[in-house]
Amino acid sequence: MDVMPLIPFLGVSVPESLVLYYMVLVLTKKKESPFVVIILSLLTSIFSFSIRTMPVRFGIHTISQVALMTIFLNLFFRLPWHTSAVVMVLSSVFLGLAEGISVPLLAWIFKLKLEQIISDPLLRILFTLPHLVLLSVLAYIIGKRGWRLPLISEKLGIKNESDKRTTKQSIRQNCLLTLCLVQALMLVLLNLSFHAYNTGVYPSFTLKTLIEVGSIVLLVSVLATIFVSGYLLKVIEHDAKLETEIHYARERHNLHLRLQVERHDFYNHLTAIYRYIKACHFDQAETYIENLYHTVSRIGSLLKIEPPELAAIISTKYEEAKINGIKFYWHVKIQDGSLPLSPEDLTQLTGNLLDNALDAVKMNGSPRIDLVLMCNRLGLELKVSNNGSPIPQNVRQNIFTAGYTTKSIKQHSGLGLYIIKQIIDRYDGQLELREPDDYSGVEFVIYIPWNK
Repeated sequence: MDVMPLIPFLGVSVPESLVLYYMVLVLTKKKESPFVVIILSLLTSIFSFSIRTMPVRFGIHTISQVALMTIFLNLFFRLPWHTSAVVMVLSSVFLGLAEGISVPLLAWIFKLKLEQIISDPLLRILFTLPHLVLLSVLAYIIGKRGWRLPLISEKLGIKNESDKRTTKQSIRQNCLLTLCLVQALMLVLLNLSFHAYNTGVYPSFTLKTLIEVGSIVLLVSVLATIFVSGYLLKVIEHDAKLETEIHYARERHNLHLRLQVERHDFYNHLTAIYRYIKACHFDQAETYIENLYHTVSRIGSLLKIEPPELAAIISTKYEEAKINGIKFYWHVKIQDGSLPLSPEDLTQLTGNLLDNALDAVKMNGSPRIDLVLMCNRLGLELKVSNNGSPIPQNVRQNIFTAGYTTKSIKQHSGLGLYIIKQIIDRYDGQLELREPDDYSGVEFVIYIPWNK
């Protein structure tokens, strides 16, 4: 047991308890009387001292103290039980990590042994103060800046609808952070336990027990890390897919809105046409009608395309081509609306091919891109043509390699064609690189058969 006298012990334990309660108040955004916090810190320290005077194993007093402080948080700070437990464990983890790193580091700097520090009351107090001051400053900065942990805010019922998605992502990050902190704390405690066993300062478990406990902790840590990492990867993939769907839905909404605008301005269009005809400007009237017809028919055609993700990507690339002065022609015909591949993969194929085509024709005097997509009972055929510079034969064998690009590596990752090749291979499809029939340039032809 720890035979350190009460007064020197309180010089260590009371500041630790004060810092723990202060961290809890900061994390939960609560305000309590300093007098109440001081009294609770004294009671906690006296309780901890009583446990330490008993012949119990090393670490039991820490668990008992955390349990008592959790009860105090519920009774005096009026925090729910689950919230009290979460903030108390989290604060104890930070304190344990800070102490487990700071004290050995200071002992190494001053060339002292840990048993010397533990046995000397004055050294014990002096070597405890640095990490307590650091944690207090850190807690003060967190409170001053208004930072909060979504994991705790959710339990306290603090919600911000505009921040909902970010909050959910932060909760997942906090879960992973908490797991890492707990694992680090367990390793620190095991290290201290081995040290206590070696020096005999505290009653400790046998070496066999410590090895068994250490092995179990390491095994559980590895399994927990694998599980949480796998879960987070799935969540990230789901979020990315959801963001893509939101983008496509927003683009489809914009198409509807633009069509409504054209319909709303139909009277204005008729007025303009009437004045052209009245002034005998028949050529201008014909041009105006043709432009209006192409705009309305293009929007209407896009709205008829299924799946909507494909319509959205074509609309986005069409607007991009229009801004850059590129002529973009497209024709899509999908029989019965069914596809031999998923809408996400079709969108990736189309988007990456169009991105490459948009880059390829930028230096052309009269840039042009053609997209033809046909799907019937035989399968899906996707053709993207452009009148950019032909691809040399010695380059063609490398363009589907991950990371390979003939453009600036600062602006291009070299993954577009690699992703295309992966999707085609997944569906046992075929890819042909050739020259378009109508002009000089490059044409990618992709064929995806139905899965038998």
